[in-house]
Amino acid sequence: MEADFTRLGFEQLINKFLGDRPCNAVYNYSDVLKSLFFMFCIGGDALDDLNTVREQMQDHPSLKICSPDTLEYVCKELKQITKIISGDKDVIHHINEHEAFNKLLPQLCVRGGALNSSGSYTLDYDGHIIENTKTDNAFTYKKTQGYYPVVLSINKLPVYLQNRKGNTPENYDQLSLIKQTTERCREPGLQVNKFRADASCYEKDTIEWLEKNTFIYYIRAELNEALRIALQDETDWQPQMLCNRKVEVCTIKEKLFGGWRRIVAYREKVKGQLTMEDMNGYRYHSIITNDDNTDALSCIEFYNQRGCDGEHRFKELDYDFGWNKLPFNNFEMNTIYLYATTVAYLLFTIFKARYAAKIPVVKTSFRLKNFILHFVTLTAKWIKTGRRNVLKIFTHKNDYSLPVAT
Repeated sequence: MEADFTRLGFEQLINKFLGDRPCNAVYNYSDVLKSLFFMFCIGGDALDDLNTVREQMQDHPSLKICSPDTLEYVCKELKQITKIISGDKDVIHHINEHEAFNKLLPQLCVRGGALNSSGSYTLDYDGHIIENTKTDNAFTYKKTQGYYPVVLSINKLPVYLQNRKGNTPENYDQLSLIKQTTERCREPGLQVNKFRADASCYEKDTIEWLEKNTFIYYIRAELNEALRIALQDETDWQPQMLCNRKVEVCTIKEKLFGGWRRIVAYREKVKGQLTMEDMNGYRYHSIITNDDNTDALSCIEFYNQRGCDGEHRFKELDYDFGWNKLPFNNFEMNTIYLYATTVAYLLFTIFKARYAAKIPVVKTSFRLKNFILHFVTLTAKWIKTGRRNVLKIFTHKNDYSLPVAT
């Protein structure tokens, strides 16, 4: 796998965006990020597991694995000052992000071949609550304590991250984040022409900006009183199958945010207890979109894909890459840890796709645990022969020379 880092030009890429550590430092930033990546690749989930990686990799001729203390020092070096902003209703917002990391993420996706400049992509906007007991957390809208980072992604790949304390809502300063993300994506040549989000982006300024910049958008619409009445009065509902469920879909035009805009909606019969939002025995769902060339069902299906393309990545980040076990009792340092683990997640996605193209047992759908079980776990030993180091592998599962040699 060290050859994969060399081919990727990982060290040069990290040095370009994060810079150099002090001249007396034993480990540079790329060494530290690689150490974290290898820790997750052997099933580790806490910083102390870096010591296990160091022990297991001590005979490796070139790989340098740092200690937990070194990773902590790096997070201290890279941490940024938190922006403290007074909001409405006396809410104090704490915002922390790292500009260099946000420039690095889309560049890494392109350099690794996970995204390319010849394609057109959909940008997903999501917030994610990370529950924790840190002393500097805040209460979330779910009445839990934690952080509430916002992640913008393409094909499940995070290309922008901003950390917030739990009391800052997902829709806070959303348009600014969308603008910054699209600018960062243009730098490596990524073409983004579609946008998906939940009701947090159902705002006039955001929708008008997307229209002005020729984005095709799909945003969940809030069911206000006017929209409820319009859907309730609609008679042209068409029966369809949506994810093996019987639903009825329709398209209407409603005057929203100062103009007539398309609403695609679907409803399904409620089985059991009704809620206050249900009408006439039906549960309604609606999406605002400017896609006038696609039928209603296809628009709904495309919007619902954000659950797989966007939100499901949080499960991987939480349980495979340490987001649910933040190591520091410090908001700024934990933000750097979120960025570092996101880099590890991107590296895993890039390398997994490359191995899947060469080795049948590796699948691009693998979660980290399956990847470790089917590919990483084996017996091997470094031996020196012919004045060079050779990795002797004892297995009959696969030809492990393929990913290294090609």
